[in-house]
Amino acid sequence: MPVLCFGENPSPSIRQAVHSVAPYLVRIDTIGGHEKIGDEFVNEGAGSGFLLDRQGFVLTSAFHFLHEPASILLQFSDGTKKVARKVATDLNRMLTLLKVENPNSDFLNEIFTTPPEFRTKDSISIGELCIAVGVSLSREEPNIAVGILSGKNRVWGKALQTDAAVGPNNYGGLLIDRQGKLLGLLVPLSMMSDELAAGAEMYDAGVGMAIPFEDIQKETVLGQLKNGNDLKPGFTGIRFKENRIFIGEAVIDAVQPDSPADQAGIKTGDRIIAIDGKPVNSALEVSMNLRSRYAGETTILRLLHQEREKEVRLVLSTPMKKKIESPK
Repeated sequence: MPVLCFGENPSPSIRQAVHSVAPYLVRIDTIGGHEKIGDEFVNEGAGSGFLLDRQGFVLTSAFHFLHEPASILLQFSDGTKKVARKVATDLNRMLTLLKVENPNSDFLNEIFTTPPEFRTKDSISIGELCIAVGVSLSREEPNIAVGILSGKNRVWGKALQTDAAVGPNNYGGLLIDRQGKLLGLLVPLSMMSDELAAGAEMYDAGVGMAIPFEDIQKETVLGQLKNGNDLKPGFTGIRFKENRIFIGEAVIDAVQPDSPADQAGIKTGDRIIAIDGKPVNSALEVSMNLRSRYAGETTILRLLHQEREKEVRLVLSTPMKKKIESPK
């Protein structure tokens, strides 16, 4: 799908939807920092962010901070520019929370008189029209891309998927519906890697990702970020057979020594049959549930161990460096 700006005459309904959320979008310019991460050169172009509340918190994609900039400058819809600082990062969903220094209270109070609505994941339907919106190309004329909502619960249950053009020009921007209601925040995300830039290579392939606002609004996510706590992916130490993960039963192929699963008493050959009281039937269901969680979270697993059921309390940790070895 092409990327358009207002000046290219989108339909009145799309223009109205974008117009309703434009006041909450900020342009992000970063200054200084590393120009190269490993062997890769880092994109230093402008980005987009979403203004969350009257306190001046702004949520955006962690992609914009790969090069650890020395300064962050935000431009608002009223034309003012403010310095911001990085508060915390969610390394599971690749989000970064910023805080504006000395926000314009009059402007914030005005636009948050009627804040935008977000839709729950259950209310979103595959195949419906959606619009990706960013302001990195122009603060005055948002860049927009129209497509359909092509998937839910993608990337281990973390993301919505769209075929609208999603890339560096609108990372940190919004995915909205035709009424202007919020669906998600645009980020690069990949099933194959947990690197900050993973998924960015798919921006021209009709595969764009957005983190649902229903998940962002949870106290365990936004509340922790506002308190300055970085969030990290949860690690269990469980592995399923790689060639069976999408179609096989949730039978554990390997358990990493000293991992949370090992400490909980989970064994190779155990089959997971329920998570927090909800039945699961496949390795994919288990992976989507557990890989979307954060380090420090606790979950109760019901297992079938040697034909007998048992429950274990699993506390997820940060990833361990040692690889999980399959049993000989």
